[in-house]
Parts: sequence; structure tokens; C-alpha cells
Amino acid sequence: ISGEYGNIKTVPIPADSTWICGYKAAFEDEVLPFCFVKGEWEADLFIICAGYDALDSEELASCSLNAVDYGTMTSLLKGYIKDQRGDDKSVGLMFGLEGGYQLRDNVPGGNLADAVIETLKACT
Repeated sequence: ISGEYGNIKTVPIPADSTWICGYKAAFEDEVLPFCFVKGEWEADLFIICAGYDALDSEELASCSLNAVDYGTMTSLLKGYIKDQRGDDKSVGLMFGLEGGYQLRDNVPGGNLADAVIETLKACT
């Protein structure tokens, strides 16, 4: 945890991680609990550095996420925040492209565009 206000969390992910083997546990055990602590940390807006370079089809990284995994993470975040708040108020999300360069069509697990689409579908 870093930043002047302790509001930045970096979670190292081992190489060759997939959603099932590594990412899911880190997301659920480290990321989600950091995002909302009732009565202490209740943000209205979440600014997310969207690192799409963890796609399996991405040649610059050594992780193996599929495009649909980005939508899953977005859905889990929205659901977690709503559950913790105990209301149906929308969750403010802002994504900044932090990495991801795979633009070829028909690659296993999807390309950057596929991952962005899955993320946005989960926002609706």
C-alpha cells in the first residue's frame, strides 16, 4: 500500500498465472478488501490502471488471462462494493489503459479489443 493517502495497492502476480491459478485468489483476497472498508474507506470513484498486458495472447507479459476474465474482475468489483455499501447505488469506475498491445484478430483468449469490450459489458 502506497500513496500519500494510502490509497494505492499494487499486487505482484507470479509469471504464468491464470485466472484460476493465481489471479482470482489475489483479486478476491487482496484487491477487493482494499477497495472498500465500511466506515473507513468508502470511495465514490475507483480509478483503475487497466493492465491488459496480462492477456494470454500478449507477447510482452508472462500471464495467461482471457478477455472474459477482465469482465469477471469488473463484475466482482462492482458486486463487492454494492454488497459492502448495502445499497444499489451505482459504482463509479474509471479505467486507464496501462498496458496491452495485442491487436491481432482470432488469438486464443482474445485480444486487447476483446478484453476492453468484456470490461465495458460488465459496467452496464
